[in-house]
Amino acid sequence: MINKANWKIIKTYLDYREHVDQITIGSLKAERTYTRYILEWAGENAFQKVQTLRPTLPEYMLHARLDGKEGRLSAIHIKKVLGTTRHLFSWMADHYRGCRGIQQSWIKTIKAKRLTVIPQNKDYVSFEEILAISKAPVVNLVEKRIRAAAVFLYLSGMRISAFISLSIDAVDISKRIVIQDPNHGVRTKNRKYGITYLLDIPELLAIVQDWDTEIRESLPNGGFWFPPFLPDSGEINPNVLKIGEHREVLATKNLRAWMLKIGLPYRSPHKFRHGHIHYGLNNAQSIADFKAVSLNAMHSSMEITDQFYSILNDSEVKDRIGALGKNGGIEMISDQETIKLFRQFLEWSNRNK
Repeated sequence: MINKANWKIIKTYLDYREHVDQITIGSLKAERTYTRYILEWAGENAFQKVQTLRPTLPEYMLHARLDGKEGRLSAIHIKKVLGTTRHLFSWMADHYRGCRGIQQSWIKTIKAKRLTVIPQNKDYVSFEEILAISKAPVVNLVEKRIRAAAVFLYLSGMRISAFISLSIDAVDISKRIVIQDPNHGVRTKNRKYGITYLLDIPELLAIVQDWDTEIRESLPNGGFWFPPFLPDSGEINPNVLKIGEHREVLATKNLRAWMLKIGLPYRSPHKFRHGHIHYGLNNAQSIADFKAVSLNAMHSSMEITDQFYSILNDSEVKDRIGALGKNGGIEMISDQETIKLFRQFLEWSNRNK
């Protein structure tokens, strides 16, 4: 049984996260799930008295599931739950009079120990796939819009939540610039501001430029690059300057239906972001290039880019290992170039210590 007072604390905490910290809808949904584990673990015990509770939360999470399935949760999922727990109890110690006895030394113990994170090959939209998508036929505005959206997601690496809330004022295709500004309604992760540059791939830029030109003839300033349509005529609706909470769902449904129609395997919007990053890293020639890809994806650090996106597929590892030291394999670089790259790495490393 769940302690009612604990439930009220969680409710207040999530409200604080939404309205004070202003986290995104997606992050709020995730934290609501994470806090459910905390409630289940505490049971009837008040949060103020769980410091001596056994098993500890890290131990409990090794066997916890909310979906009724068997098997251990992923190491990454467990770490996210424990991270939310540390933040929750630190917040309680600051905001609840009866919780000020919660010690930071105990909060620091809420962490996973020696959990093995099994690397997973990231699924992504390949360059060949996006070229096929860009050449696929469209017969109406709905299909033309989703084709342009798919290509835009690949070129920009944007998250779908930010893309569907992007106004035409924030886009300059000719300069390949996209301004992701939460103060102008763009739903970025953690309300982060950023300037994103589109990949310079002419055949793909032509698709988004064509759509950009068409919608600007119908839309006022502030209109959306993924514009709503009039339900009766199916034409662009120029009067909508605010989008609903489920706009992301509509874009995903449109994408699934169109890709099924044209005979291509469905890829979720986030797989286009993966494709953008993979394309960038695959073509990076220096640490500076790697850093540019990371910044363009609006990652908080290069470590995130490296941890989640620079994983080679098994076949790529095999090809590269097999080509080591062989002429005619992967292009070799000179000793001078190697030294130059190493110095670039050292300079970057010293700046980011």
